Amino acid sequence: MCNLKASGEEEQGHIMATSARLDPASNALFSTLSHELRTPLNGLLGIVQMLNEEREDEDLQAIEGCARHMLAVVSTLVNHAKIQEEWDDLPEYREWMSLYEILEQIKRNMAFRATLRGLELDIIHEDRSLRLRGDSDHLRTIIENALLGSLEAVSLVEIPKQRKKLTVSWTADEHGINVTISNPLEVFEADRSQKIRDVFRLTTGENHRRIKMEYLYWAVSSALLEKYEGALYSKVDDFGSVQTLLTFEMEQMQASASDRRPVGGISLESGNLVSKAVSSLPRKLNILVAEDDPIARSLMGMVFKHMDQEVDFATNGREVLDRVSQNAHYDVILMDIDMPIMDGVSATIALRNGESGEHGTRVPIVAVTAFNTLSDESKFKRAGMEYYLPKPVRLKDLRAVLIEVIRKKTRTEKA
Repeated sequence: MCNLKASGEEEQGHIMATSARLDPASNALFSTLSHELRTPLNGLLGIVQMLNEEREDEDLQAIEGCARHMLAVVSTLVNHAKIQEEWDDLPEYREWMSLYEILEQIKRNMAFRATLRGLELDIIHEDRSLRLRGDSDHLRTIIENALLGSLEAVSLVEIPKQRKKLTVSWTADEHGINVTISNPLEVFEADRSQKIRDVFRLTTGENHRRIKMEYLYWAVSSALLEKYEGALYSKVDDFGSVQTLLTFEMEQMQASASDRRPVGGISLESGNLVSKAVSSLPRKLNILVAEDDPIARSLMGMVFKHMDQEVDFATNGREVLDRVSQNAHYDVILMDIDMPIMDGVSATIALRNGESGEHGTRVPIVAVTAFNTLSDESKFKRAGMEYYLPKPVRLKDLRAVLIEVIRKKTRTEKA
């Protein structure tokens, strides 16, 4: 049973059992508007990343931090709508994953935002070798939204000059996984549980009162926890810190200790990465980029020029099929999802079904998309895409994927 307890107060019932469902037409309109907002934001972030590669600048970091904040808000709103509309059929892709790696990635993504609130993120891991079986996109969203809610609930009136530690710790036992977020600056409201439930009873146009953003973050996290027989609780500890506790069930196994980290759905030895993400790669690849947005194509062209790579462009999925039919030497395809004539998922399925010849059934495909909302990753994997890079693409992650492609290509040639 999934519920949230405020200071020990028991709340009965599932969040999604009594929640209102959005009108599909309203959700479609909202998804379209969110895409239109994310496209220019992703372009802005791409330009900032390129500038930061040449010179690290605090002002550029601030611009990136603000843009990522806006993207987090938009993504959470879309996820909220998606959960309401698709709750009974929300796609899920089960795979073995490392909670250690996911939390470390979240820490990197949240560091700047925590700093703005006078906090420093500290992750305490119980076991680096533990692997969980579930949807990595779901698990990341659960923890990320719970943490975003905790950060959003910090008062901005008096930010301490000396940063305080926000601690995220986790344990595992025969009953499941327990994640604890302990925030010394978070403001606690006794009716938190009810406010979270209220968020999922709202529909577009029902009323115009303002919702505190933290409750929207927590509502998404709480609803998703139901998929894993989980719960979200909150309380104030003896030292005045607000603790957000996440409990859920997932299949567990032990793996050999590793310092590997996830990059867009793959794992890569982080120690082998060079400091500059757009420096040249160990060898030249023949890359096909499917992207209908001219700004994104221009940015990708600049990146691959710095990396000394060969690149062709296609503006829709049909062009991808034609180009692969004509060129059986592409080493990797970077596939946008939302394209005219034929979208990226349809193009990938056609390639994997052999419609462009044998090469199309095995060429590595990377999903590169602004539609990085809940459960999209599982849809892309089922279609046959090996890697996943949500926009705005981090240049280091792009480089990491290409290095992984080079490694696999090299191993195949030696075999």
